[in-house]
Amino acid sequence: MIYITGDTHGNIDFAKLKKYFSNRYVTKKDYLIILGDAGMVWSEEDCYIWDYAMLGLTVLFIDGNHENFELLNKFPIVTYKGAKCHRLYHNIYHIMRGEIININGLSFFCMGGATSIDKAQRLNRISWWEEENISNKDILNGLNNLDKYNYRVDYVLSHAAPSFVVRKMFNYQMDGNTEILARFQSQIEFKYWYFGHYHENKKWSKYRCFYGDILEIPAIDKGKKKINFPYLYSDDDGYLHNRKTLRRLNAKVEDLPEWYYEGYKGYYYSLKDVSDVAFRRSLTDNHLNKDAVVYLHYHGKLKKNRFYEPLENERWEKWDASTWRDSCKDVCLGIEKYSPHLNLDKLKAAINLNYDHYNQCHELIDFSSYDIVERPFDDVFTPHYVDKYSLEKAKYVVTRGDRVLSEFLKFEYAMKYVSLYMSNKLNIKVWTETIGDEKTPFIRAFDTGHDTSDWVYIKEIKYDEN
Repeated sequence: MIYITGDTHGNIDFAKLKKYFSNRYVTKKDYLIILGDAGMVWSEEDCYIWDYAMLGLTVLFIDGNHENFELLNKFPIVTYKGAKCHRLYHNIYHIMRGEIININGLSFFCMGGATSIDKAQRLNRISWWEEENISNKDILNGLNNLDKYNYRVDYVLSHAAPSFVVRKMFNYQMDGNTEILARFQSQIEFKYWYFGHYHENKKWSKYRCFYGDILEIPAIDKGKKKINFPYLYSDDDGYLHNRKTLRRLNAKVEDLPEWYYEGYKGYYYSLKDVSDVAFRRSLTDNHLNKDAVVYLHYHGKLKKNRFYEPLENERWEKWDASTWRDSCKDVCLGIEKYSPHLNLDKLKAAINLNYDHYNQCHELIDFSSYDIVERPFDDVFTPHYVDKYSLEKAKYVVTRGDRVLSEFLKFEYAMKYVSLYMSNKLNIKVWTETIGDEKTPFIRAFDTGHDTSDWVYIKEIKYDEN
């Protein structure tokens, strides 16, 4: 998949990316393209390469006018996907001006650069660099690369926009950079032109300005070879093996399509064309995903019990694949991405309850280093937590506003969870605690410093006696 967004300005507008990709399955075979003013290396102190790398996908960006070109030009130049780029990290690349990059069968002509209208208030070589302007060298490089493509590409990516687009969409004045882009526009045949710079989310004709929006282009990396086995593992040399026959294939890990999930110790599961799923809660309490298992089936439906587990006599025999020691949340998000025909609400609910089970841990609840977790899927109906080993029902629920974080069998577990959540997750060491009464819908309320709709609450779960 390819994702497009506008200016991120280092860590200033980074939160939109962190929020967006925290609920999506991505790997290095997914691509995020930032349309200038990424600001990852604004100074030696303000460097955010690691933050962007931790998003989990490959990050590409063209330069804008708010970049430290002096630092950016110190990174090594490599050829990546047919384009000359500065490589900032193993999954972060700056696409140089005038280059054409090819991703999953699509071609993108890239031309960064723009004019800083506030340069009079900036300091030369500290917060403003004259390299922000498109140079004759950049123009010549662009023309040479376009000539190889007969001036025909799928997309044009720039930071500023051509002059007539600027006037039509924003009624702004043209400048030297917009005039250069206008000359390119008159020569290139393209499907869409995407740009940033103007801090708006706006469309007109084939042109689109990005700021906070994130666009998904459904272009899939289909791998280098056709592989039809749903369940594989790799050896020390990187070759893939058929899991059932153990036969080594004439294919390596890098040949896999992007829809294969890399599991524990080199196992790979296809998340495409899944026909049925099931889930088994972790049998132990000291690791969230240690023994929790997602079961995958690729041809029809199988029976499950009320906990959404495979029936005992079908646990191993009939299911095509099962994950082990892998993130159940990521596997679920991956299935949602590559097998969108499935309704995964019951799987998500089962995973939510597994998170609740983890939060009940007797041996861990007394340790301040205990890594508490929140239910990952707050948009699905989840039945109240039941300890399936004793069939004891949860009596208390912890919420952040109306969003359920977790449910608990005992009040002291809920109180300990809140203490750890407030200190570890929200970084609040001291807070105001309000004790509820018969007139309030909560037992305890904890002030997070925000509006009361965002406070943390402990509430009693009331069951219908009938």
